[in-house]
Amino acid sequence: MADITQQQDSRRIFIDTLAELNDSKNIIITCDVGFNYLNQDKTKVFNLGVTEQSSTIIATTMALSGFTVWLYSMINFVTFRVHEAVRNGICLHNANVKIVGVRGSEKYKFLGFSHNLLWDNEEIEWLEKLPNIKCHVPKLDEVKQTILEEYSRKGPAYIRL
Repeated sequence: MADITQQQDSRRIFIDTLAELNDSKNIIITCDVGFNYLNQDKTKVFNLGVTEQSSTIIATTMALSGFTVWLYSMINFVTFRVHEAVRNGICLHNANVKIVGVRGSEKYKFLGFSHNLLWDNEEIEWLEKLPNIKCHVPKLDEVKQTILEEYSRKGPAYIRL
């Protein structure tokens, strides 16, 4: 029988790193993503359903209240659908919100443009133009360090997993 080794998932590294931090000031907000890794002891998780713009404003408000907020969903839902809220809320207020975008894959290809990028750095090209935000596209072995760096740094960030 062949030895089957599954490559570690960057999403798993993300959530395991937050769990290791064990910080009750970390909050994850997700928009209708059934991501079973998310439930952790200290990290509060809010799945707010299909409410991307409201979720982004809530994330901003919580960050301005002293929390580190990790806004997590597929790239298109936490960047394109919420462009104005990211620009006016997160970036212009220099809010400590870490936007975590997961790239669509072959599994989402059939869902069309709403779930997939049109070109490789589509979201990065406009996010980098916004004030105060730092963008990261870490390789698998860089994900943990990126999460730790952003946990320590105050201000908005975008992390593509």
